[in-house]
Amino acid sequence: MRTAYDDLIAPFARALMPLRRDGADALDPRAKVWKWQENLLVATFDLWLCNDPDRPHAWLVVTVGLWTERQLFDEEPAARLGHFDFTPHHPLLFLPRPPGQVTFTARAQSGPFPGTSSSRTKAPDAIATAHQWTANNPDVLAQRVTHDLTLLWPHLTGPETS
Repeated sequence: MRTAYDDLIAPFARALMPLRRDGADALDPRAKVWKWQENLLVATFDLWLCNDPDRPHAWLVVTVGLWTERQLFDEEPAARLGHFDFTPHHPLLFLPRPPGQVTFTARAQSGPFPGTSSSRTKAPDAIATAHQWTANNPDVLAQRVTHDLTLLWPHLTGPETS
């Protein structure tokens, strides 16, 4: 995954690694394969940034990948996944990489999102946020995500406190 998507992963590593706090620098970025079939792998790529200020005992994580939409799944090899094995617009990486021009996306979410079996959070005062960016150029995307994350979570640019 890292080799096939170096054009996406490298700009994010350069931009976000200096922002990591709370011991996140001790955690390696992760490319996690969650589905595979013959000649097809699907994965996510995650970078831990800091302890989530809105959710105790959880990390604020940025996930990067391809912008997924139904049309992507009409093309091989992604068509073999079917339309029910993915969440539209969630950043995913595919091996082999889809041919042609793609749109890249990055997503950061914070707070107590509902579980998969519920449409509501358990805490009555829970507030969750999700931020997502897309671009055709991964360098531009990494710059924009970095800019916005430092505005959303200003402590990422401050001195390390752990």
